[in-house]
Amino acid sequence: MRVRNHTSVFILRIIGFAATALALSAQPYGYVSNEMGNTISVVNRATNTVSASIPISNAGLTGLAITPNGAYIYVAEQSQNRVAVVNTASNAVVGTIPVGAGPSHVAIAPNGARAYVVNSGSNNVSVINTATNTVVDTIGVGSKPIGVAVTLDGSKVLVANFLSSSVSVISTATNSIWATWPTPAGPNGIAMSPNGTVAYVTNQYANSITVHSLSNGAIIQTIGGFAAPNAVAVTPNGGYLYVTNGNSASVAAVSTTSLQIVARIPVGLLPTAVAVSPDGSTAYVTSGYVYSLYEISTATNTLQYTLPRVGIYPASIALFH
Repeated sequence: MRVRNHTSVFILRIIGFAATALALSAQPYGYVSNEMGNTISVVNRATNTVSASIPISNAGLTGLAITPNGAYIYVAEQSQNRVAVVNTASNAVVGTIPVGAGPSHVAIAPNGARAYVVNSGSNNVSVINTATNTVVDTIGVGSKPIGVAVTLDGSKVLVANFLSSSVSVISTATNSIWATWPTPAGPNGIAMSPNGTVAYVTNQYANSITVHSLSNGAIIQTIGGFAAPNAVAVTPNGGYLYVTNGNSASVAAVSTTSLQIVARIPVGLLPTAVAVSPDGSTAYVTSGYVYSLYEISTATNTLQYTLPRVGIYPASIALFH
């Protein structure tokens, strides 16, 4: 996207309000970035169909995130070193924002004011002001940052540094590193507990999840038994984690009470991302090798639907909450 004058910002806000109303009325939808297809698939979760395909560019799409009001999607264009912004009312790209090298994932603050983009190729995080769609700061982190998440109060951003085996904790008040937490080898996915007390980090090379205290980063518990875990999502009530196992074509359901794996649900080869529906009833998993989207019942931890050919190499999924 581009810098706007005051008049264009005012117009954008009017359009944003209209887009918000349309997005609210258009629920339930999920958005899947397709790394090799260079599209975002719009999935109607009520009918289990792809209702639209949004072309981006020949860009190697990776992570994406949706604004809290559902009006815009920010998607990383890894090969173009930029982020595309999509209007969900029109399903069209409305601008692009240059960021660092090899952007991989995006997280948006709970108030929607900032988007945080991890740049795996330049070992930093681009901070985007979503009102102007400009980069307002760049923060150095560890080596090959991949995962990113914002705390529920918006005060911290957690970044998983894959090659550094660490999590960089950024203070959003100062846009500076507040702390660095050591992890087992290959941290990549991060999710926050709904009560705001802990963070769950998947460690791909260590085949584990570490549970970190958000107050000081201490590892409270290490959960083993995974196979190259690469993404994690938490149910809204905080009771369960859903973890994709990249090397076993499965999703693990983990009880946050017992901190044990309670079920393993088979999905397609190379599951790449997972998201839980706002009502907590369903976990959605993308599979890179078979181009499919899997719908898992969280009540029974069983596969209840497969949407084939959702896109070419689906890499990430975001749901409107």
